[in-house]
Amino acid sequence: LFIGVMLQRSGLLWFAVLITLWVSSKAQDGDKEEETTFDLLQISNINRKTIGAKLFRGPDPMIPAYRFIRFDHIPPCKPEKLKKIVKLIRQNEGFILSATLRQDRQSRGTILALEGPGISERQFEIISNGRANTLDLIYWVDGFQNVISLEDVDLADSQWKNLTVQITGENYNLYVGCDLIDSFILEEPFYEQLKAENSRMYVAKGSIRENHFRGLLQNIQLIFDTSVEDVLRKKGCQRSQSTEVNTINESTEILHLSPAVTTEYVGEKPEKKVEFCDRTCEELGTMFTELTGLRIVVNNLADNLQKVSEENQIMWELIGPNKTLKNQSVCWQDGRIFADNESWIVDSCTKCTCQDSKIVCHQITCPAVSCADPSFVEGECCPVCSHSDDSEEGWSPWSDWTKCSVTCGSGTQMRGRSCDVTRSACTGPHIQTRMCSFKKCDHRIRQDGGWSHWSPWSSCSVTCGVGNITRIRLCNSPIPQMGGKNCMGNGRETEKCEKVPCPVNGRWGPWSPWSACTVTCGGGLHERSRLCNSPEPQYGGKPCVGDTKQHDMCNKKDCPIDGCLSNPCFPGAECNSYPDGSWSCGPCPAGYLGNGTVCEDLDECIAVSDVCFKVNQVHRCVNTNPGFHCLPCPPRYKGSQPYGVGLEVAKTEKQV
Repeated sequence: LFIGVMLQRSGLLWFAVLITLWVSSKAQDGDKEEETTFDLLQISNINRKTIGAKLFRGPDPMIPAYRFIRFDHIPPCKPEKLKKIVKLIRQNEGFILSATLRQDRQSRGTILALEGPGISERQFEIISNGRANTLDLIYWVDGFQNVISLEDVDLADSQWKNLTVQITGENYNLYVGCDLIDSFILEEPFYEQLKAENSRMYVAKGSIRENHFRGLLQNIQLIFDTSVEDVLRKKGCQRSQSTEVNTINESTEILHLSPAVTTEYVGEKPEKKVEFCDRTCEELGTMFTELTGLRIVVNNLADNLQKVSEENQIMWELIGPNKTLKNQSVCWQDGRIFADNESWIVDSCTKCTCQDSKIVCHQITCPAVSCADPSFVEGECCPVCSHSDDSEEGWSPWSDWTKCSVTCGSGTQMRGRSCDVTRSACTGPHIQTRMCSFKKCDHRIRQDGGWSHWSPWSSCSVTCGVGNITRIRLCNSPIPQMGGKNCMGNGRETEKCEKVPCPVNGRWGPWSPWSACTVTCGGGLHERSRLCNSPEPQYGGKPCVGDTKQHDMCNKKDCPIDGCLSNPCFPGAECNSYPDGSWSCGPCPAGYLGNGTVCEDLDECIAVSDVCFKVNQVHRCVNTNPGFHCLPCPPRYKGSQPYGVGLEVAKTEKQV
């Protein structure tokens, strides 16, 4: 087997232990991952209607690709989605960024950034730097900026690239297509300090104008709870196949290993050798992919360690007991020493100078160019004029361009130069001509506006009751132009429309007063009633829910042994008993007429004819036994709804 041969030849038998531990951990973690993916363009509401976003066709014809030209109009991710993303970043100790892009050649642009909570503050951003050919991870911790760059990424070459950025735990890896390009070990878990409150996540929008992404973006996603191997597999990446030494039984998916793979490691020696592996080639291939990434990380660490050692040696020479630069002002940057007043170029447009052990940097100011179409040279900040076949020797500078020969439409401009023929035989033209154009010429004539035909009436604004219908017309037949008059009149008409009456649900009126108790002592019953008339159910409305009558106990006291025990008086009339067993009745209760023994209901509605409001000579008074009450005010009226018992109440509590 290839694995056994490799381990045996290299003498690194500890890899067998590593394989066993790694496979065991993967077996425990299996089947627990749930994929959670966020389409950043979708959750940012970026579509063909977004201002400054132009729609293009990308490698996947089913998914839109965008080029941004107005970065101030790029919307951020939805706040609720950002909260979930930040929560998942903390839970997963990072994230995986997947994107398909075509970056303009030699450009520098932000792919993803988290801004806030302040207006100009940023928590982290991922920038593709085409000038330095790096992918930069920039994050801020405790107010200090940290920059980590993956080198030789070859992203900004105007070609479509499918990249996968893995930032999980301490790993910062970049895959382009199916290949691991570069990786780095993160020293600080910056993702633990990310905040979603008052923050904004942007796609393609840089912190400054020079950092906006120039190019096309398609299918940019943040992926959680998924291994980078699964992400690459979904993109069509195939794992490396085993060599002919491997013997694979396709029906059982078990890889049989050569006896060369033994368990001869430091510790107790087992009695038997490993004769088979219970893991598939796919799982072993994943392990070797991770080991390849580990090799790259180790190489980077070795390079960085060598660089630190060299820098420490230089610093020891500067500040150690045997100083080589006594009483000298020097500057230190990027592992180099610069003498006082020495200048150097940091990048194409920044120049730095060492002044009294301090580094002073400023932007390079470009001089004006004398040609119409200057070009930019890679690594140079300022534009230069490309050399043409015509020699400039002997010629004076070109004059300014003349005014355009027309004020509208297309015309021409000219400029000239002179030659000192006494000193040089000038070659090339002395006059140049170029096209110029303004807005299209306006050939319109003055005309007054005219109304179009009325549109059809709209549907009624309601489905029942009274509503409105509307129709409109436009002042476009013709449109007023060149100072013409606008249309006279209104462009909108509204009329009322009537539909079937709306259903009216019934509502209960007030309760009537309690009736007289059925007994004067010993416990009886009295009742009260109400009507479903405030208002009554109409036009299919629902009736009132509940009982029309209500009963309750009354006169619960024990009855005395006297002449009134037989209840000779009318209920509610006072009964007076005398020692000799005789009795007498008091007046009838309110709302009744009689001698106290026999009482009849008093009709307050007849006795007081104006106690309630009248509509069309109909008295809206309801007599109850006893008492009365007025019906609610009719539509378009508002007032009281009195009720009571007796003439005094009817005379004093009239409906208004």
